[in-house]
Amino acid sequence: MTALFHYTISGLHLQSEWELPELVPAPDAGQPAQVRLLRAETPSALENPSRRGVLYQASPSQFLLQMPNIASYWVRNGEEILVNPQPESREEEVRLFLLGTVWAALLHQREFLVLHASGVITLKGAVIFMGRSGGGKSSLAAAFYRRGYPALGDDTIAVDVLDGKTLAYPTFPQLRLWPDMLHALGVAPKETIALRPNLPKRGLPTAEGFCTKAQPIHAIYVLGSHIGEEIMLEKVPGMARFNTLRHNTFREKFLSGLGVRAVHFKKVTEVAQKTSVYQLTRPEKDGNLPDLVDVIVKDLGL
Repeated sequence: MTALFHYTISGLHLQSEWELPELVPAPDAGQPAQVRLLRAETPSALENPSRRGVLYQASPSQFLLQMPNIASYWVRNGEEILVNPQPESREEEVRLFLLGTVWAALLHQREFLVLHASGVITLKGAVIFMGRSGGGKSSLAAAFYRRGYPALGDDTIAVDVLDGKTLAYPTFPQLRLWPDMLHALGVAPKETIALRPNLPKRGLPTAEGFCTKAQPIHAIYVLGSHIGEEIMLEKVPGMARFNTLRHNTFREKFLSGLGVRAVHFKKVTEVAQKTSVYQLTRPEKDGNLPDLVDVIVKDLGL
């Protein structure tokens, strides 16, 4: 009989056929799982997919990702993920894509708003950092974490509106950082773990203070840079908040194929109406993390 592991991720109870060391064990493994992760055969293609990409196919209730030399992943109904690893694959590589793009597709199926973001937890609530890839989201979250603020998640943050409250769901306790940022933060190599062979980016475990419960969102900061010498902070007005959230949706191109475009529009509208969003622009030549943290802490009134 196959051993089963139980975890909590994005507010969901995940039952897995193999161990996932990045995740937090579920507090009550006896409760019914909301998502099952199975090691099984996957189809070579979906039947009549609504959208195709180079490595993926999507249709309402189904998503297929095929990563050469790593694994094929089949996501069904927001409830089940079937993974077929390739013989030459490494476990850490299989998990890297599983907990990134594949998990995001499942969250889309379950009608969450999935932001391309990192975040931390403060006394005011969740604070989320959005921006382009390489824009400093993970580094800023790590700088907050090094000051004692629990991490909320990295790369993807699931958001929902329940009972009039905008909530962020913690993913798992790890931040992914490039070597220069690890050095800037004073993180020793022994504190990190490898993510993928020949990939310089490392995983920084952030288990200290990590909470698996949904957190009310206090503010969202959109990171950018300019050629000036000052750190600029300004509130994003009205309709611009909608566009900002829409443009920072993780794997937004999947939405039409998955049949959740209308739900996504509604969810973005709700979150934009209820959440404060700020544009944080730093000098392009000086990514001084302590100064950025100071500006946000002051703005939050912490």
